[in-house]
Amino acid sequence: MPPLPLFASTVRRWAASYPLRNASLSEGLRAAFGAGTMILLGEWLHNPLFSWAAIGAFLTCLADSAGSNRARLASMGGFAVASTLGGMFAATLSGAGMTAGLLAIMCIACIAGFARIYGAATGLVLMLAAGVSAILADFPIVALPLQQNHVLIYFSGCAWATLLGLTVWRIHPFAPARSAVARVYGSLAELARLGGDTGQSGATEESAAQTRRHARADIAAARATLMAVAADRADARQLYENLLIKLARADSLLDCITALGDLNLSPYESPDSRRRISRILKAMALLLEEIQRGMANASGKDEGDSAEDARAVLRLLQLVGRMPPKAAQLLQLPDLHDSNGLSVLADWKRAARPDVPPASLKQGAMELLRIAGLHLSAGSAEVRHGLRCAAAAGAVYLIVHVFDLPFGYWATMATMLVMQPSIADSWTRSMERAIGSVVGGLLAVVLCMFIHSPLVLALLVFPLSALSMGLRPVSYGLYATFLTPVFVLIADVAGDPQQQLSNALLRAGNNVIGAVAAIAATYLLWPRRQPVNLHRSLSDMILVNLAYLRSALQSAPDAGEMRTRRREACVANIESGLLLQRMLREQGMNDRLIQRARTSVALSRRLAGAATHIWLNARMGEADHTDAELDRWLQRMSELFGRRLTAATSCTALLQQRPAMHGPAQADVVETVCLLAAAMYPDLHLR
Repeated sequence: MPPLPLFASTVRRWAASYPLRNASLSEGLRAAFGAGTMILLGEWLHNPLFSWAAIGAFLTCLADSAGSNRARLASMGGFAVASTLGGMFAATLSGAGMTAGLLAIMCIACIAGFARIYGAATGLVLMLAAGVSAILADFPIVALPLQQNHVLIYFSGCAWATLLGLTVWRIHPFAPARSAVARVYGSLAELARLGGDTGQSGATEESAAQTRRHARADIAAARATLMAVAADRADARQLYENLLIKLARADSLLDCITALGDLNLSPYESPDSRRRISRILKAMALLLEEIQRGMANASGKDEGDSAEDARAVLRLLQLVGRMPPKAAQLLQLPDLHDSNGLSVLADWKRAARPDVPPASLKQGAMELLRIAGLHLSAGSAEVRHGLRCAAAAGAVYLIVHVFDLPFGYWATMATMLVMQPSIADSWTRSMERAIGSVVGGLLAVVLCMFIHSPLVLALLVFPLSALSMGLRPVSYGLYATFLTPVFVLIADVAGDPQQQLSNALLRAGNNVIGAVAAIAATYLLWPRRQPVNLHRSLSDMILVNLAYLRSALQSAPDAGEMRTRRREACVANIESGLLLQRMLREQGMNDRLIQRARTSVALSRRLAGAATHIWLNARMGEADHTDAELDRWLQRMSELFGRRLTAATSCTALLQQRPAMHGPAQADVVETVCLLAAAMYPDLHLR
């Protein structure tokens, strides 16, 4: 491959891994303003302890749940109180000796890890509070004078960020839902752009598969966000119905774009047909981007939303009408503005909001205790995760104090923040944290080498905080990259420039130590490896794709059933790819097994693409006798992959009996299924 196309494919693959459409400018500006104002206030008062307030303001923005005002107050206020009290507890016991401090850190880390039983938001708040406690543990509490009380100054920074979030930076009740649905349309636009790429390659196909995974994850996240909107607000607003309609239509759009991408990728389509499909997909990408921008820039009012949505749907229908006749007929978008569509949405909303009477404070507390008791008695994964966090944090705390490592509390904090219940998640987050910290530390060194003015360094906190918090939804690695210079500048903005250079490297090194410790603890201490039968999972994936193919071979397949079959095949292929990635991190696999599994996933995608071509290009109401022969053979192969036939005695015979196909798509299907059999049963002497 020439260098330029190779570079372009590498860039596309990299861009698919970092969806910049998820970046949040509002979150970045709020964190930058909250932390930056505290730094400037400290410069004005000539009090370097206000760096604590800046840290508190930044982390409070990170703990924001972005839900209703009540939920946001609970998350930000809860973090402020929990981190302050936890820090005072850890600092008090640390003053009694290293052993007492070690027990305090382990206790706090265990509680924070166990708190995941109450949801990801609660787990994040308490884990951030545990990280702050690890920092405060090494600083003795000074009660008076007040300007020297770093704990009080830290709490004031948290309170300042909470006040900003609930007043100046208020979040419209529907803003999270709007943003979530807008991200869905951004994913669809990127998928349409990839599908319309005329220079299709293996890298483009891989990027499209990854983007489909992102799109389905965004749809699931948007559905959860919409269901989190308060019922009293949702039921009385037309805007909520419009968002539900957009989300329901996004699912159909994903199916339509996926099918068109299959046709554009298919080598059996005529050049004119592929050029037309490519133009349609690119036009859909532009329209979907326009819808995304309109939702992202909306002010939150209901006026005009229905009219704009109707115009966008009309343009989408016009684009669908320009597709090849069979595809245009089968891939029609549903009209969800009519009475039937709204009735379906209303039933969905009622099912997602069960009529449960609100519990009293006492009942809520008893329910929380009951849940904790059930997990403790059963020895659940969350219990093991809490013990793992305690052991890892305690080990790092002990190491940094025995060897007297400068700024060692950053290692303890990093260990807590990157620990995840599963090995795969911990490995990914630890690597991103370590690499991001090194790159961020080098960036901080460069800034400190060329900039020596404390005021300019304080002003640099604004853009770096905005980048760190704004890119957090995109990638944890990018977040960690800009987070390191933020904390270096916050902590050392009034220090000696020579010390700033060494401090930046020390903080980056401590983050690496914490990440390595987290990985070691995840692998060694009660490792959570989900029991998986890879061969069975791959066989199930192949069976789903074969079911889609066999449905496509029918004389008059139902369009709704075919869309469901294509969606199931797409989900199965994506989940198998994710399963393979997780297994590569969690357990050792030899190169031959890895290659066979990757080959099976790639061939299944190829099989789904061929099935889409057969479905959308078959003659209406007619079936060829060769299709019936192929269907019978595929049924026997399905029995083979489903282990209803003995592979040792049936595989070779079935491959010898494969039908001779005259159509190129059908012939490719036969060849693909044979290659799948060779990949799944490599020990047999296949001919």
